[in-house]
Amino acid sequence: MQALSTHFRSLQATLPANGPGFSAIVLARGAPVFELHHGLACMELEVPLSGQSRYYLGSESKQFTAACAIDLVRKGALSLDTDLRPQLPEIRQFDQAITLRQLLNHTSGIPDYLPCFDYQVHRHDSDYFDNTMILALIRKFDELDFEPGAQYDYSNSNYILLARLVEIASGQPLAAYARQLLFAPLGMANTGYDEDRHAIMRHRVRSYSADPDRPHGWRQELGNANTIGDGGVYASSDDLARWEAEWHRQYADPASLVRSLLQETIDSTGVPHTYRFGLECLRHDDIDYVFHGGHLWGFHTLILRVPAAGVSVIQLSNHGELAADREAILAALATDLGALRLANHGALTPPVGTALKDQ
Repeated sequence: MQALSTHFRSLQATLPANGPGFSAIVLARGAPVFELHHGLACMELEVPLSGQSRYYLGSESKQFTAACAIDLVRKGALSLDTDLRPQLPEIRQFDQAITLRQLLNHTSGIPDYLPCFDYQVHRHDSDYFDNTMILALIRKFDELDFEPGAQYDYSNSNYILLARLVEIASGQPLAAYARQLLFAPLGMANTGYDEDRHAIMRHRVRSYSADPDRPHGWRQELGNANTIGDGGVYASSDDLARWEAEWHRQYADPASLVRSLLQETIDSTGVPHTYRFGLECLRHDDIDYVFHGGHLWGFHTLILRVPAAGVSVIQLSNHGELAADREAILAALATDLGALRLANHGALTPPVGTALKDQ
């Protein structure tokens, strides 16, 4: 994976070691073939980033929320295409039926709650909010943005409702259900939904944005919410590597939970939505990718997969101006996968090699 290695080392060269930075891992066949951690997890205490550092994932969390909901479908506790209004009082005011499928793939028409904050007089960016407050806000929505199922429009409200639905159907909060179903079985001890903003979290990463008017030239970004479902997961790159190994293992099984997350929903024109259930599908240079990203409070995340090659690319950042360059990563991946095809007589197979690790 020479082109990806060059991409991430070039990125490293642009950043001082004594500021916020990033972690990057490239995995093939479930094993790291490249790993790099650069910068500080906490500038105040000068703690370096490492494989154990727990980054906030933002919307990358949606795949875990979706996995919990789909697991309940597979167990018969929920249905993809049944009207949810009897179960969710927050959406009973709408005249049209809204289904689990439509929440999962953002075709429900329920407005996104985040832009609503821009219209609240006297609201400050640091004002706290959580799921209870957002559910109360959704209950006040008096109309949908469009007829459910008619189109796609990304809305964080959908995944706040999914968190509530998982709790109703399972009898457990989403955080507990995800821990039991997804994280604990894989030994992902440094991964979970952040339910309590006052709780001590070992290896928590702080995030920063450049600010030349402040001491040391940085401003610490302070999260002001404990919403779970649309976001809320903190995870280490070591744990995400475990998740990716399991993801590809399940992908090979058509009856698996992961494959259930990728099932197609056809739009009104007969074309499948690219956004599936907490994951998005992309075709680039005749190669199929599965990905999601997240960004909030100075954190940026991207997990990009090539299922046919068993390859995953993970980039996590606590630098407010360091969003993953998806186009550059796709270009580097295309170069590396092209080299693999040449070396393997046209077969798109992952490499065998020794992990390259930089701390």
